[in-house]
Amino acid sequence: MSMCWTPRVRLWHHDPMSHDDTVRRLKARYADSCRYANFGPVLQSLEIHGFRGITDLILMLNSSITALSGLNGTGKSTIAQLAACGYRSRAYGERRRYYVRNFFPLSLADPEPFSPKGRVLYSYCADGSAATQQVTVSRIVHEWSGYKRQPERACYYIGVTQFIPKIERRDFSIYGGHLLELGESRDMPPETAQYISTILALPYEHLGFTEVIHNKRSAELAMATRGGQRYSENNMGFGEGRVVYMVNTMEAAPKQSLFVLEEPETSLHGEAQHRLARYFVDVVGRRGHQIIMTTHSSAILAELGRESVIYLRREPDGSLSATPGLSTYQIDSYLHGDDRSQKGATICVEDSFARYLAIEILRRCDSDLLAGCEVLPVGAGQDIPAAVKLFKRAGLRTVGLCDGDIKPEGVEFMSSLPGSRAPEVEVFTDPAVRAYFAKDPYKISLKEVLVGVADHHDYSSAVAEKLMLETNFVAVEACRAYVNARSPDDFTPIIAFLHKELGDRR
Repeated sequence: MSMCWTPRVRLWHHDPMSHDDTVRRLKARYADSCRYANFGPVLQSLEIHGFRGITDLILMLNSSITALSGLNGTGKSTIAQLAACGYRSRAYGERRRYYVRNFFPLSLADPEPFSPKGRVLYSYCADGSAATQQVTVSRIVHEWSGYKRQPERACYYIGVTQFIPKIERRDFSIYGGHLLELGESRDMPPETAQYISTILALPYEHLGFTEVIHNKRSAELAMATRGGQRYSENNMGFGEGRVVYMVNTMEAAPKQSLFVLEEPETSLHGEAQHRLARYFVDVVGRRGHQIIMTTHSSAILAELGRESVIYLRREPDGSLSATPGLSTYQIDSYLHGDDRSQKGATICVEDSFARYLAIEILRRCDSDLLAGCEVLPVGAGQDIPAAVKLFKRAGLRTVGLCDGDIKPEGVEFMSSLPGSRAPEVEVFTDPAVRAYFAKDPYKISLKEVLVGVADHHDYSSAVAEKLMLETNFVAVEACRAYVNARSPDDFTPIIAFLHKELGDRR
């Protein structure tokens, strides 16, 4: 039986504002008071001692989605694999569970994948607003102990080899293809198929599965119809087949399951990565799953809440540090992409609007200082001190400029932008800026355009939509009008701070 559907608009794909709301709602659902009810016995922290390159690490999981980011060799996969070993199966025979030995086998080639005193302390949410359950899995003589006290939960580990095209595996469905018998077929649920279609932006007419049989062996192949052509997963690309497998598994799994994903962005182009991340936020909210993933994708990180991102960094002494809440893969690329010693200095700000304002202040007051600085957005205001600390450890001259509504008094290497409000509010409500946009060539009233905009982060886009211009252009115009309407003396405290902290130091 064939199946067709009419593609429907998915809010998690088409509407950025709705996605932001979904991220905020997901954060609220993870609050202590309702966490267990919404997500079950989620893994709340891991304390790891003596596995591969991880000597001692405490990792707090502050969201139902955790994205582990960082350079290669920082232990992302080790953490993910240990997380997969954190639960017993929910029912005998339901599906196999994962043990430490599955990921850390002893062999002549790898005689010491863990230390003799290697152990993992798992902390789970228990039935109660503040209750936790802790279980230690450790090695006693030749066996690992502690598994029996773990809570029950369906757990799925989807590594980078979970879907490999069967032609690369010499699968019987390829090399015995002329002798295959076809068994029963089943349709994929329309809702599941729609998620896959939206992520990949492919107009499927049908998605399902067909049993294939050869020499008493049987398997199930994913089948797709697109543009009137029917094909099996043997003719799917790696990215396409992996999304089909991953989404189908997440939709078919029991509610409140754990999914451990290794680099889910593999073989997907940038926009598909954005849509996949939005799907993750959506499915976790709908079905109460927990996702722990490793990723190098800035596209995926950009779609997650700050509490979902953990940056792993190998320190000079070999230890591992975990920094939560930063868009740190971009930061790490900045640190290691080129010779940053030629960049001069780094000024960390919250977002792109703060960057434009800082640049226009420097352009007006000290163009030489501007030429020697890189102004870098790093995330929310509370993330800036951590980013500054990260750059300082890397040996770069770095300071932070918080928004005007955040006064980092007493915090080293930190100051703030002008005013006492968020920079978007400070700029777009300024009389000089309003007068600038009221004249040719714009001739609009900022007050009328922005009266119904609840979130100040959307001021630039609202004005840009009204003027049919690019958002970034409007932001720069507004910042320039704001800065040019003032005396350079108004910005003396900021310039003095930058000269003091970014001056050459021997």
